[in-house]
Amino acid sequence: MPLPLRIRGDYGAPMRLTALLPFALSACATFPALEGTISDAARQAPYPDLTAAPLAPVATDAEEDMLTSRIAALQARAARIRRINIGALQ
Repeated sequence: MPLPLRIRGDYGAPMRLTALLPFALSACATFPALEGTISDAARQAPYPDLTAAPLAPVATDAEEDMLTSRIAALQARAARIRRINIGALQ
């Protein structure tokens, strides 16, 4: 006899509390004072020149065909999964 699947029963509360753990730990930390740490020379320095980010490489025809076939296969798989009657599995 398979064990019942529990989504929120025993596991929901600890998982939600785990998400709050970084915030609780950061409340105990001491942060250094930042006032007066920048020198006058750094404060008067000009902003750096910004450069354009490199463009992403353009896909070749073979890569586009491969991606198109993968998309079609994933969409067909999603359609098969949507047709599954979940009530019949339980």
